[in-house]
Amino acid sequence: MEDLPIKDFWEEQGKRYKDNIRAVNFDPLLEELELFFLERVIKDGEIVCDVGCGNGRTLLQLAQSYKGSTFYGIDFAESMIEVANKSKDTLGVENVHFYRIDATSEKLRSIFELKFDTVITKRLLINLRGKDKFKVIENIYDILKDRGTYVMIECFTEPLDRVNRVRKELGLDEIKIKFFNEYLSCEFLEKISDKFIIENKIDFGSLYYFISRIFNAYLSEGEPDYYSPINKLALRLTKMGVIPIEGFSPEILFVLKKV
Repeated sequence: MEDLPIKDFWEEQGKRYKDNIRAVNFDPLLEELELFFLERVIKDGEIVCDVGCGNGRTLLQLAQSYKGSTFYGIDFAESMIEVANKSKDTLGVENVHFYRIDATSEKLRSIFELKFDTVITKRLLINLRGKDKFKVIENIYDILKDRGTYVMIECFTEPLDRVNRVRKELGLDEIKIKFFNEYLSCEFLEKISDKFIIENKIDFGSLYYFISRIFNAYLSEGEPDYYSPINKLALRLTKMGVIPIEGFSPEILFVLKKV
């Protein structure tokens, strides 16, 4: 599917995988770890928007955990929103709402008659090119309440470079960024510092990423299984609070505060 435009790719993911985790993440254990830490920064009683919500899996789980909050999910892929609404009806979750909206569109600023306490993006910005990333940042800034919180979970090039240097020494192939992604650099946070300041940085995936992408990849001779015992151990240890290393997970959670 590498010849598909980005939007078409995600439409196909929604049609093919529907409510399956693989519609939005190729690594199910990393997705589980991401939700584990995301649940710890969301507060009950808030109005929350997930910009780029995919098939709604994350938002539906959050909505069931935080029944005093109201959740809104938007995505540009019609197939994803259709799946999200079907899942909502099946589960009977009433405090979540899904809409098909392009996150880069200025319409996002006017479609809601409210402001949000918290906005989430999970690997949304990496699916956008160049200036489109900053269009989304402008929109997020506008739909947030004063001093609102932006929970950014995005992928960065610098940690991936560290992982690839180790893999090269071990004779493993380089992990290449997928064709539909454009990772951020650490400089990106400086470029948006006039709108958001860093309140907290959670490098939740370094142990898991180091073990799964280096140990497991090496021991399995380059054909690792996401559900392998060593990956599950890394997941368990991280949930226990055992995080002995940092700087090896491309995916990082930042809690940003609107200036």
